[in-house]
Amino acid sequence: MRALGAALLVALLLSGCTGDLNTPGEALRILGTGLPPAYLGQAYDEPVQAVGGLRPYDFALADGALPPGIQLQGGTLRGTPSKTGRYTFTLQVTDANLSKTVQKYTLAVSELPPPGLTLNAPDTQVDHRITLRAQLTNGRGFRGLRTEIRWDPQRFELVQGSVRASRQGLALLHQAGSGQLQVALAPLGTTLDGEASLFQFDLQPTAGASYVKLDVQTEFMSVRGHDFAQTSEGRQPPTTPAEAGTGTTGTGTTGTGTTDATPGNALPGSGGTP
Repeated sequence: MRALGAALLVALLLSGCTGDLNTPGEALRILGTGLPPAYLGQAYDEPVQAVGGLRPYDFALADGALPPGIQLQGGTLRGTPSKTGRYTFTLQVTDANLSKTVQKYTLAVSELPPPGLTLNAPDTQVDHRITLRAQLTNGRGFRGLRTEIRWDPQRFELVQGSVRASRQGLALLHQAGSGQLQVALAPLGTTLDGEASLFQFDLQPTAGASYVKLDVQTEFMSVRGHDFAQTSEGRQPPTTPAEAGTGTTGTGTTGTGTTDATPGNALPGSGGTP
């Protein structure tokens, strides 16, 4: 009976350890074949996941070269890339049974895209009050902006009291005039990354149904320095009967760039982070 009890105890202990082992017969493999892009001078940290076989795993570079500034640490590609380009390499993983498998990758390193500001102006005629929402795109270490938005004062007017931040934690100052709105905005105690809603305002038609055409000039402040962008959104109101029936939609960026802040490039009244 003692021998039987000992055997049962050993069996129970072994069954309790099976949670640390992979399913018997599951082949060793690397999950995924793609990697998210990396940006020059920006920290990169992307794990490479393996399953199957028997842990622990050992990762190694089998062929090719990693981007300068990126290293393979355990199962993670980590570092700060220092040169742009497309880098092709092969990673190998070995398990505790000395089984091996490989996976080929291409990692693109490019310049950090400049930030942008979109207002989502409609490209159809408007005959009622509308809300325009300013959205940050490609924000990386975003610290603030100054923007000047212009529209046709003969067709629309700003609704008083409608300018407001879209979220908590944003400091916003604004000044309005006929056919224009100037906004200075900054996050409080932090920076923003990726896409984020910033502020919104309302326009009211003053001459019946009409198209909204916005011209926007923006100065961005971020960890990468100052960026300037001039954009247009919406649709240009037709000026002739022929255009009224065949007018074209105009949305897009007319000019962007990165430079140091200088009086010649900054928006009127700019002199520092808002």
